[in-house]
Amino acid sequence: MKLTRFLLPLFAAVALTACSDDSPSTSEKYSTLDVPVQVANLPVVTEVFSLSCGHCRSMESAIPAIEAAADVNIGKAHVTFNESATFSALIYYAAVTQTEGKPSEELVEALFKYVQEGQTDDAEENKAQLGKVFKEFGLTSPYDLNETQQAELFSALERADEITTEAGIVSVPTFLVNGKYIVNTSAHDSADDLAATLKMLMKKDNQAN
Repeated sequence: MKLTRFLLPLFAAVALTACSDDSPSTSEKYSTLDVPVQVANLPVVTEVFSLSCGHCRSMESAIPAIEAAADVNIGKAHVTFNESATFSALIYYAAVTQTEGKPSEELVEALFKYVQEGQTDDAEENKAQLGKVFKEFGLTSPYDLNETQQAELFSALERADEITTEAGIVSVPTFLVNGKYIVNTSAHDSADDLAATLKMLMKKDNQAN
């Protein structure tokens, strides 16, 4: 499938949506999956997010403090649970695959800004503005990727979709720990509180053995 043909309907129809398909009602700080996520090489802690989510954008500034407090490097996975999230995931992974998996904080913020503030009702204008964002960081627009780059993008997108589906993610931001624990971020009062939950969950399986 050509990426341009895949993206164009999304550019034409996408609108910012809420950060979830179905907001969780539980007040518990985490839940346990019945079947752990089977995706290979999953980080111990993965932040699951969407560029279209305002709370996710705010969370970015807290990640370094959470990593320091929990003593862990946090990976990232972009959700694909609806059309808007999939559109945003394509943009995110187009950047990730061109930066050796490590997009800068400035680039990620620029992507958040584009998705949340930079779009209009004109699909062609949106396409042009997205191209400018990528060009500013020396990257190729998702529309202009070659076949090799497109293959890398779709591979990353497929992995993200597997994580979203297997973990049953319906609300972001959240954190997936050890592939089996889903953290309810809204049940935490601070970055330190969240870090404490992450540390506890990271040790949980070891204590059980």
